Amino acid sequence: MKASPLTSTVDFEKEGVQHGYLKAPYSGDDSAWGAVMTPITVIKNGEGPTALLTGGNHGDEYEGPIALWSLTRDLHPESINGRVIIIPAMNYPAFKAGKRTSSIDGGNMNRAFPGKPDGTITEITADYFNRVLLPLSDYVLDIHSGGKTLDFVPFAAAHILEDKE
Repeated sequence: MKASPLTSTVDFEKEGVQHGYLKAPYSGDDSAWGAVMTPITVIKNGEGPTALLTGGNHGDEYEGPIALWSLTRDLHPESINGRVIIIPAMNYPAFKAGKRTSSIDGGNMNRAFPGKPDGTITEITADYFNRVLLPLSDYVLDIHSGGKTLDFVPFAAAHILEDKE
């Protein structure tokens, strides 16, 4: 399979706190040599499990990004054993535009998995999550809400996979 064009500015194995970006090349009207820069924070302290925390799967769901950006400031390495990967707005173009779907390609991140390394920005991002971030993770928490069009009663669901592969 083709390698992902998306790269990370953080080192997933480095101890401490890192704030960086997932960088996907994108040539648009604002820049021929541009990139979609999705914020990422990695907090690591020694050995232990990895938790992947995401929000902003849909760009108009603000509760997850607000909570996760706060966590990127408040979570310190000495309070964990292992690694926490935080991506507050996984569909960053949608989040920036305040839209449910990507303002670049119209992609619905929640419907783009497993993604494609040679697809749209949404598909490239989904592919990176599927091939890089999910295999690193022992626990995944994806925070959704109703966005602009729905009101949800507070709800949580968990899915335990017997075979991680």
